[in-house]
Amino acid sequence: MPQSVEGSKGTSDLVVRRAWIPYFNIQYFLGLDGISLSLVLLTGLVSVLACLASWNIDKQVKGYFALYLILTASMMGVFLALDLFLFYVFFEVMLLPMYFLIGVWGGPRREYAAIKFLLYTLFGSVFILVAVLILYFHNGDAVVPGFGAHTFDIVELTRIASTTGYYGTAIQQWVFVLFFIGFCIKLPSFPFHTWLPDAHVEAPTPISMILAGVLLKIGGYGLIRLAWPLAPLGALSFSYQVAALGVFSILYGALVAMAQTDFKKLVAYSSVSHMGYVTLGMAVMNLVPDPR
Repeated sequence: MPQSVEGSKGTSDLVVRRAWIPYFNIQYFLGLDGISLSLVLLTGLVSVLACLASWNIDKQVKGYFALYLILTASMMGVFLALDLFLFYVFFEVMLLPMYFLIGVWGGPRREYAAIKFLLYTLFGSVFILVAVLILYFHNGDAVVPGFGAHTFDIVELTRIASTTGYYGTAIQQWVFVLFFIGFCIKLPSFPFHTWLPDAHVEAPTPISMILAGVLLKIGGYGLIRLAWPLAPLGALSFSYQVAALGVFSILYGALVAMAQTDFKKLVAYSSVSHMGYVTLGMAVMNLVPDPR
C-alpha cells in the first residue's frame, strides 16, 4: 500500500524523495496527499480541455504548445512539491510560459497585460522567498531535540511549527504576513487583483481557462499548504483581519462583476469574489476556540 506523505522517509507510489543539492539540504521531494489530490486532478482535466480549445491557434504552433506543456508541468509541480525550494522553483517557472502565452498569442493589449501579470506575480514572489529564507535560517526560539533547522522539508517544518515552540509567535507573524501577501497577489485578493482582468481579457481563450481554472487556485493552495501550517500562531493573530479582507473581496468582486459587459472581465471579477470565500474560510477556521 502507498504510504502517506507524513511517513515519506521511505519510498512509495505517492512520494518521490531524492537528494538534489545536499550542501543546502535541498531535496527533490514530491508527494501526493489529500490536500493536493483534487487540485492535481483539476489541473489535468482543465489542461486537457484547454489543449482541445487551442485548435484555432495558427501562429507559431510549435512554440505555443511547447510553452503550454512547460506551464502544465510547472502547475503540477507546484501542487506536488513538498520541499520549499522546489516549490518556489516551480512557482517561478510557471510565470514565464504564461507571460509569453499572453504576450505573443493574446489580444490587442497583450504586451501590457503580460508585463502587468509578470510584475505583480514577481512582486509577490519576493515576499514568499523572504518567508522561506526566514524559516530556513531561523535559529529557533526553543530547543527541539533532533531538529537542527536549515531544512526546506515542508512536512518536517509543518510538524515543528505546529507542535513545538521552535518558531516563536513574532517569527510566525512575520512569516504568515509574508506568505499571505505573496499568495494574495496570486489568489488574487483586493487590492492586489488589478492584474487579473487585463490578463483575462487579453489572454487567448485556452489560457483564460487555465487562469480561471487552475492558476488562481495556486494562491489558495499556497495559503492552505504553507501559510497556515507553517505559521499557525501568525494565522491566529491575524484571523480577524484576514476574515475582513475575505468578506470585502467577496462583496467587491461580486458587485464589480455585475457591472461588466465583457464576459472575460465578468469571469475575472467573479473569480476575485469566489476566491474571497477561500480566504474567509481559512480565516474562520481560527476564530472558533478549541473545545479542548
